[in-house]
Parts: sequence; structure tokens; C-alpha cells
Amino acid sequence: MQSKFKLILILALLTNQLTFSQSPDQSFKNSQKMNILKNKETIQFLYNTIFNAKRFEKLQNIISAEYINPAGAKGVDAFKKSIVELTAAFPDAQWKIEDIIAEDNKVVVIQKFTGTHQQQFQDIKPTNKTVSVSGIATYTLKNNKIIFSEIQTDRFSFLQQLGILPTQPTKSNNLNDIYLIDKFFVPKSSIKEFKEKMAYNRTFIQTLSGFVSDKAFESYDDNQNLTIITIAEWENQNKLNEAKSAVQSEYKRIGFNPKEFYEKLNITMEREQYQSLQEHK
Repeated sequence: MQSKFKLILILALLTNQLTFSQSPDQSFKNSQKMNILKNKETIQFLYNTIFNAKRFEKLQNIISAEYINPAGAKGVDAFKKSIVELTAAFPDAQWKIEDIIAEDNKVVVIQKFTGTHQQQFQDIKPTNKTVSVSGIATYTLKNNKIIFSEIQTDRFSFLQQLGILPTQPTKSNNLNDIYLIDKFFVPKSSIKEFKEKMAYNRTFIQTLSGFVSDKAFESYDDNQNLTIITIAEWENQNKLNEAKSAVQSEYKRIGFNPKEFYEKLNITMEREQYQSLQEHK
């Protein structure tokens, strides 16, 4: 009887040792899974309660003081500004989460934005047109609060739906037309010098073979920093390639280095290239 009791005691001790040896790793995994789940819930709250219900006062609960946007602005107000401007221009704005993926400290959302353009947006006067635009948003979180966000949307489709860009190819139904879309963020102190260079460049490209048209749009933030979007249309990819070579030759001739120019003036630039949608019948 005594030996049987000893055997039970030894087995119990071994079981406890095994449990204790496994628990730190298991505990970490459980904690990690819980953190990922909470991050996912935070982003769902952002879309369902803050974006769609327009409860912007709740942003302070999920946006970290460490938050920084792609333009370098910091804090809750940096996140809030763009979303408030968008919903002011599109009062009925709604976001649909089509898919959401959470991993480590990041959450990726495949989203669809819909809204009616009822007020001015980035220098585009109200069109009263309804848009539906897909996009991908990436959020980085720390302690279940957002510290960074980046959104990639179908800007070309957005401008087409507003009527800024043609929905059908121009120039005798040319399906090869290429659209070069540049977006610049320009600090207040650099605006004058930047606009002078931009005017020179736009005048120059209009003299090149294959040029079709170009448009420019501007928007100022509360600190009078400037965001400019330019859209240049070219007959085809070959003409665009020739134009790029011509522009580089002109820059060399006048001693202009765009990279150094942007760095000196703290200007950031994003470039996207599109062509007319070729529908299959």
C-alpha cells in the first residue's frame, strides 16, 4: 500500500514538472494569439464604429500618441485630419471590410469605400457623383493602439468615377493611352520653388511627341503644407518612354537633379502608372 502511494506521488510530481516546463512557451503563444485577436478587434472597431458611424471622438482610444502618418505628421490629429476631410466631402461615406488579416503587430484590411461627392475634395468641386473604390489598408499597432497606417487605393478609378479622367479612351479610341499620376507633399516653405519647377516641367512636356493632356490638383492642410496631384496622359508606352528620356536630357542641360531638389526641400513623391481598361467582349 505504501509503495503504491509512493508511485502515485512520483507520477503526480512528474506531471507537475512537465506542466510547469511547458507553460512558459504555451503562455507566450496564448498571449500572442490574444494580442493578435485584440489588434483585429481594434481595427474592426475603427471601421464599424468610428468610420461608418462617424464617432471620431473615439479615435483617441485607439490611436497612439506615437502615431505617425506617411507624411510624417504625428498624433491623433494626424490620423483624424484626412478621414474628417474625406467624410466632409463625402457625407454618406461608408467602408466595407471585405477581408481582414492579422499577423504579429500588423493588420491588413481589404476595403471598399463608397460615398457621394457633395462637397469640395482636394480642389475638386462637388460633382454629386457616387464612387465605389477598392483599397488595401495596412495598420501597425503597439499595445493594441495604432502607431502607423498606410492606405493604397485605386486612385485612377476614383478620378474616373468623379469625371476628372475619361472613362473611355481618348484620341480616336486609343486603348494604348498611358496615364502617369504623381502625388507630391510639399512643405509650406518649399511651395514657391516647387511650383516654379513644376510649371517649367509641365510646359516642357507639352512640346513632346505623344503628349495628350495633363491636369493638376492641389490641397492645403491646416499648416499650409501643399499636396499636389498631377495626371499626364500619353498616347502609348513608347511615347512615354521617349518623353522620359527627353525630360532627363533637358534636366541634364539645365543642371537640374530632381532627387537632390526633393531632398533639399523635404518634398516626398509617389508615382503610379495606369492605362485604359481594355474590356473583353
